[in-house]
Amino acid sequence: MPLTTARRNLQRLRIDIEALVNAAGSEATLSRRAALVDVHHQLRLLGQRVNAALGAATGATEKPQQA
Repeated sequence: MPLTTARRNLQRLRIDIEALVNAAGSEATLSRRAALVDVHHQLRLLGQRVNAALGAATGATEKPQQA
C-alpha cells in the first residue's frame, strides 16, 4: 500500500474514531464503551507493529559500533 493511501486511510480512521468518541460521550452505553475498548485495543496492536517495524528499520540502517 502506498504511503499516501495509508495516510488517507488513517485520516479517515481518525475522523471515524472522533465520531465514535463523541457519540459515546453524549450517550454512554455498555455497547459504545465496548466499541471504544475494542478500538483502543486495535490501535495499541497497530502501534506495537509500527514500533516494531521502526525498530527493525532503524537496526538495519545503523552501522555496528566498533570497540
